[in-house]
Amino acid sequence: MERTITEIRERPQEFLRSLNAEMYRRAYNEGLSLSAYVEQEMPQSEYKDGLDAFSRLIKAAGIKVRSFPAAGVWADKCEAFFKDERTRALFPEFCARQWRQVTYYDHHNTRAIYSDGDDPLDSVAHPVFKQVAGRWDKQVAAAIPAGMLIAITTPIDSDAYKAYYLQDNPAQSRKVRVGSGEDIPTAKLVGGDRQIQLWKFGRGLEMTYEEIRRMRIDKISLHLQRMAVQSEVDRVATIIDVMVNGDGNTGTTPTAYNLTALDSGATANNTTLKAWIAFKMKFANPYQCLVALAQEDIALKLALLNAGSANIPLSMMPANVAIGGFTAINPGLADGSGLGWTADAPANKVVASDTRFAIERVTEIGSNIQEVERFVRNQTQLITMTEVEGYAVMDANATKVLVNNA
Repeated sequence: MERTITEIRERPQEFLRSLNAEMYRRAYNEGLSLSAYVEQEMPQSEYKDGLDAFSRLIKAAGIKVRSFPAAGVWADKCEAFFKDERTRALFPEFCARQWRQVTYYDHHNTRAIYSDGDDPLDSVAHPVFKQVAGRWDKQVAAAIPAGMLIAITTPIDSDAYKAYYLQDNPAQSRKVRVGSGEDIPTAKLVGGDRQIQLWKFGRGLEMTYEEIRRMRIDKISLHLQRMAVQSEVDRVATIIDVMVNGDGNTGTTPTAYNLTALDSGATANNTTLKAWIAFKMKFANPYQCLVALAQEDIALKLALLNAGSANIPLSMMPANVAIGGFTAINPGLADGSGLGWTADAPANKVVASDTRFAIERVTEIGSNIQEVERFVRNQTQLITMTEVEGYAVMDANATKVLVNNA
């Protein structure tokens, strides 16, 4: 039954009056964040006000979470969240949204003083990716977002997970056609022999209760986003370790290639363009090298590979040069690879990955419910943002390692 205009207008206040810690539990039991849970009850399509449902609750509570100095509008102090149990119940999800803004590098608008993040086309109702634009110096994000290295995220409701791996026989699958009475080529999903380990990632922000109350909301948002960046660094370090060493199950470690084997004219520790292209060619169909991770010194060598006039590959020549130039068909050479440098990469190695297939992220839904309930019901001095996650190798063929000193 459709709601009347009056019911739609009163719904946020009605929902706010019923908000408490138990609603977080109901949301987590459905595999949802509180934002997604309330969006089901107050879909943006009914309001068309530029706010998602959670931001609508913030507005109903009369809490301004952003400052616009040019308009003379200032964010409220955090004490605005602590007026009663209902407004206090908004605060954990507000903090979680600041955290997710960094973790999932979402685009956020600045159109409304009540909106802490999502806009209609990039909200829980419309989870689409949009290219971030504008002031890069004002955007808080990790240099290497963990999500960039993830093929798929699997939510679970326990602390144990058994990964499954695809076993395919390329020789068998190369049959042009299946003759009458012959077996159809098959691939098989096989369960791992060991469970995937889950870790708790996150940070705690310790403050006195008075400091929390008196700080402007947009300032504490910035602190939370900065903390989320470091948590992303921790995630990336763990993902790289799983990429290189496997997830503990048989057959999950990648193939490694020595530099001098890829280019017989190269010497150890002296990366050549020929060796790098030969390494990328090891990603046979359907794989391609989308991301390469290395420590700073190795990444610098890759960035400065000699591509002078004596050795520009024909595939890289402009199409209008009349010397019989090539256009690479294989996307692994036609597309540029992302290059990231981090101290958590293994020394003297390049870890390259087809991030569409390589790593599965496993996350425990509602793992922080006790921390949320404790914050809502008590005057705690600690804001904790945690997630329990683990990483499994989906396809070991999607990751390869270049050994630069051999």
